[in-house]
Amino acid sequence: MSAWELMYLGPEGTHSHEAADRIASALLAGEPVKQVAMQSFDEIFEAPKSAQRLACVPIENSIQGSVWQVWDALTREHREEGARQILAAVTLPIHQYAIYREGLDLAQVDEVVSHPQALAQCKEHIRLRFPGAREVAVSSTAEAVRQIAMGERARAVAIGSRRAAALYGLSVWPEPFEDRPGNVTRFALVGSPEVAFAKPSWSLTDWTASLCLRGVPHRPGGLALALHTFAAANLNLTRLESRPVGDTIGNYVYYLDASVRPYADRGERVLSVVRDLLALQGVEILALGVYPVYSPAG
Repeated sequence: MSAWELMYLGPEGTHSHEAADRIASALLAGEPVKQVAMQSFDEIFEAPKSAQRLACVPIENSIQGSVWQVWDALTREHREEGARQILAAVTLPIHQYAIYREGLDLAQVDEVVSHPQALAQCKEHIRLRFPGAREVAVSSTAEAVRQIAMGERARAVAIGSRRAAALYGLSVWPEPFEDRPGNVTRFALVGSPEVAFAKPSWSLTDWTASLCLRGVPHRPGGLALALHTFAAANLNLTRLESRPVGDTIGNYVYYLDASVRPYADRGERVLSVVRDLLALQGVEILALGVYPVYSPAG
């Protein structure tokens, strides 16, 4: 049996690495899996496509919202041959920690280093605990921890995971550092649509259709009419947001999630009807994945 290749946003010790571990043990249980750390989302989505090559990527955080780089990459890829889709998702609790070299005087911290999402999730704690410290954005939480461990920043604190701190033998602020309790991130397993995986012991929380609307007309009620099409089909929208196309101000695509759990065919028939009705309005609908959403038991 060929080994699965599971890409994640590295280096080792990121929250994506932890999520990849959970996904590999639950959805690919009993099968050989080679985990591969990638340096950016671009590197993940530019990797050659293969039925055996999967990716574990964050798609939404309860504090900071959607990870737009992933949604935009899935949309760009949609028309390509062998385009990948979201196959499954899992919602995991995320704890951020302040990490530093032993002996550092925390009253003298002048930099706080991490991934932009982690910095945003801890903004108030950073302001209160390290007033005046400059926030420095790097490619990942684990890269921030590595920089501290290597002494590249003399009076700095990293925001990252306990796993990364243990990997480099660093000290950890005892309490989680995120601003809000209940911080969770939804991670997606992305791959070829024909990939099948094991049914995990996790709790099933929903079946979701992640969609992109393009060509919503610029006229009064244009967006409202497009959304009414979903309401008329009795589809519950659980997410809606806009993203600029990038060619001119005011030109947007719309990302939305619709719950299709009530339908035995996972919404295939009703989404086909919605697609046809939207086409009459000049709106194109792209399916970025129809997939189960899980939450680990316990």
